[in-house]
Amino acid sequence: MTDESDAPDATASIGVALDHPLVGRYRRRTALTIAYLGGLVAMFVTSYLGAQVTVGGDVLDTVSSKGFDALSMVFIAFVTLTLLVVPFCYALWNGGPGLAALLPVVPVALGDLVVGSYVLGLDLATGLTVGASAAAVALVAADARRAGSLRFWAVPIDDDGLLFVTAVSIVAAFGVARFVAAAPAYVYEWYAPFGGLWLVPAGIVGSYWLRRLRSAWQPRTNTTAD
Repeated sequence: MTDESDAPDATASIGVALDHPLVGRYRRRTALTIAYLGGLVAMFVTSYLGAQVTVGGDVLDTVSSKGFDALSMVFIAFVTLTLLVVPFCYALWNGGPGLAALLPVVPVALGDLVVGSYVLGLDLATGLTVGASAAAVALVAADARRAGSLRFWAVPIDDDGLLFVTAVSIVAAFGVARFVAAAPAYVYEWYAPFGGLWLVPAGIVGSYWLRRLRSAWQPRTNTTAD
């Protein structure tokens, strides 16, 4: 009886999580994106096990080298897309600043898990930069969908979304600043092309806070005038 009664509650909890505005606007699109991440993790696990599991004294990926080489190439391609392209596509497609910010960090976390490295390196700095930018784009995209047009400023500001994107941007900026301060010159040169992306969260978050302060100040002005 307990298991049967708990099952609907668990399903309802998952449904509520999928419907959360910070995750995505449309449940099916959110579920598809999470499934995509699950597939990425599955490819990573398969590729990793292929280099660890032995069959008859031989490592598995040497027994079936063509298959694992192809899998590795596909995995690298998907990792690159997930790090640089997919977060922005998801932000425009489904909103959800939380999942948009998480997407580029997942492949980096998988790589760090394998090598046992937890240092803020180039990949993580890039992931944080893309994540903050994609989260800001998702905030605008969600408001544009609510407005039914590109005039995203025509709808009230989602305070929870704004606070979340602001926090993500600040944390990411702090992490990247530490990376830039400690990175050798040649590594910084590799990161430099992504530095321009910081104009996206800076411009979007800044404009949203200006609107928020203006809307908070206007009622006070009207009250004083009355």
